[in-house]
Amino acid sequence: MTVPSWVDQVREVLDDPTDTHDGRGRLPAEVPFAVVHHWHAGAVADLVGEAVARNGGDLARHNALRAAHRRAAAGEPVAGDVWSALLEPVLREVYGLAYPRERVHRRASSAAVAFARTRGWSTEEAEHYGETYARMNTEVSERVHAEANAIANAAAYAVAFAAGDAREYARAWPFALVQAWIAAYTGPDGAAEGVAAREARARLRDGLSEAVTRAVT
Repeated sequence: MTVPSWVDQVREVLDDPTDTHDGRGRLPAEVPFAVVHHWHAGAVADLVGEAVARNGGDLARHNALRAAHRRAAAGEPVAGDVWSALLEPVLREVYGLAYPRERVHRRASSAAVAFARTRGWSTEEAEHYGETYARMNTEVSERVHAEANAIANAAAYAVAFAAGDAREYARAWPFALVQAWIAAYTGPDGAAEGVAAREARARLRDGLSEAVTRAVT
């Protein structure tokens, strides 16, 4: 399978079909890899940091990752094991914030209540069982989802960042990670076309354009 370039992947998520600004902010087909670091250290870190702070998280690990991207953007080598150690806890938090816990909870509760009712339980007993089951199921599912994605993606992005390799970055499928950033910012159950989602895409899109300017000047 041919993997689209990271620029094409990101453009697919962030492009606004209603944009009428004569191509302003549009990305060229190829850009220096330093653009990735400038983007992550700027608009990405800002957006994710706001989501983390809003949910009472600790920004220290996010600031450490931002600092590494700034060093890399300036041309300083950062080893793969350093990237991996910085990325994994940050990605775990991002995927946790992006997890659609309310939707998963509702589905699990509904299924559990229906099961209990088929066993002759009263409405009150079935609802209590449904809530208990849904809470436990959602907590476990969210933790597994966040940990599995963080481990796999930290390894993939660490390789790309350490090597400064655009092809490796594309193989890590930033398309999906950008969607996770947006979901973390809007809240996982927010409308994909809601105001917050449009704002997040615009900020990431504008930030990427600024990163291109910084990298090529």
